[in-house]
Amino acid sequence: MEHTVEAIVLRRRDAGESDRRLVCFTRELGKIDLVAKGARKPTSRLRSISEPLSVAQLTFADGRHQKFIQQAQPIAAFRGLRTDYERLTLALAWAEIVSYVAPYEDPIEEVYDLCFKALGEIEKHPKPKVALAWAEVALLTETGFLPNFGSCVLSGCEVKEAEAMVSPQAGGYVCREEAGEYSDRFIVRAEVLYGLNALSGLESAPSGLKFVDETLHALQPFWLNICEAPLKARAHLMESLAFGTSGT
Repeated sequence: MEHTVEAIVLRRRDAGESDRRLVCFTRELGKIDLVAKGARKPTSRLRSISEPLSVAQLTFADGRHQKFIQQAQPIAAFRGLRTDYERLTLALAWAEIVSYVAPYEDPIEEVYDLCFKALGEIEKHPKPKVALAWAEVALLTETGFLPNFGSCVLSGCEVKEAEAMVSPQAGGYVCREEAGEYSDRFIVRAEVLYGLNALSGLESAPSGLKFVDETLHALQPFWLNICEAPLKARAHLMESLAFGTSGT
């Protein structure tokens, strides 16, 4: 049986002598795994669409144990991401997170649209790190994982310390007098929490964000907790950030 879907390639790995195994996020079916046979050959018609961050209309057939791409029609390549190392690093970190958060074969059109929009924002926004921070908060919101950054998850009090405690295990900001029981707690400046709280209500990336590098660092433990995976692309992004600068 054949299916035709609109798909964003989130991850790929080599298989066999010339094949690629793809993790794709589709509008119609949610996340699925596909095999692009012969895609590593220089003359393959599947070579370009099997790269991460590619968007294409794919027709695939169900095999006995795997799904094989039969036809592909490119929709978007986000070429601006591939010619700018910083933007590419940000976009790959984004795609990696989506690849873990999106459920298999459970279509969530709002998350698909967000994934596509975020790649465009990261490609063209004057400050692409701001675009990624916005996209990650939007993804947390859409998937129901958004921590409470505006008030203590236990007492309900608003952020009151200049250097505040947050805990992925607790689900966000925790007053210092309540934070002792959470071994995963860490410190962030209050301005970072204010920024995260403000991002959660925006439909698109703002023009700037104070302490954006610190904001992305603050989100890392939450993603590791949610995804339960090493997140190698995002770890690479963390290493590249100039932590402690405003990055507005």
